[in-house]
Amino acid sequence: MIFIYFLIGLLASTIGAISGLGGGVFIKPILDFMGDYPVATIGILSSTTVLAMSSVSLWMRRREVKQMRKIKAILLASGAVMGGLIGKGIFTSLIDYTWIGTVQTTLLILIFSAVLFYVQFKEKFPRFYLKDRRLILFMGLALGILSAFLDIGGGPHNIALLSIFFAMHAKQAALYSLFIICFSQLSSLILMIVSVDILSYDLTMLPGMIIGGILGGAIGSHLSKWLSMESVEVIFKVSLICLVILNVYNLYIYL
Repeated sequence: MIFIYFLIGLLASTIGAISGLGGGVFIKPILDFMGDYPVATIGILSSTTVLAMSSVSLWMRRREVKQMRKIKAILLASGAVMGGLIGKGIFTSLIDYTWIGTVQTTLLILIFSAVLFYVQFKEKFPRFYLKDRRLILFMGLALGILSAFLDIGGGPHNIALLSIFFAMHAKQAALYSLFIICFSQLSSLILMIVSVDILSYDLTMLPGMIIGGILGGAIGSHLSKWLSMESVEVIFKVSLICLVILNVYNLYIYL
């Protein structure tokens, strides 16, 4: 059984590292579909795996990280840390309600569908280049809240918003997205550890998923260097379509 969870962590993290989606967007709906764990446990499994993946991925791409605009990256990361704490705090306060999974899945469907529409017709959307530091900080905050609350670590909304408001191409947006994901997941996971009794959760599969996340982050980062911009965009679009379908099925199961 642990091998299956290792594969989930590996494949999700590989695709997440290439596209900047983060891996959690795949892990959460897949674990929801499998139905082996409650929402709270899935959140810990997903967050920890995504943190491992994003940390390794950024290390593997450290030369690219050094080329990032430092002020922008720091502001986005700072906002993501605060947002991660807020988002995880909201999730933790609602964790005992049975409808929380339905709300998360519904939001995922809406977000993924909206982003899919954007990437399909992005040439028709205006692009901006935010320079106001307060707005950049707010952007990181918003992305951190959403990602932590949904337990996905990151997601297509990162890529879309970075593309729209900072005029980034696919590979740039993927790198900044991973940077945001890493810091938002770190803060949200720390809050989870100090606010709940971790030992009461069944985390038997966690070691396998972390190993899968580490390997996936390394493999995905290596592949990203060799893939063309067009290939990254195709992987992003196909991933979105699969995620919408999977989450629609999960919503049907919840209802």
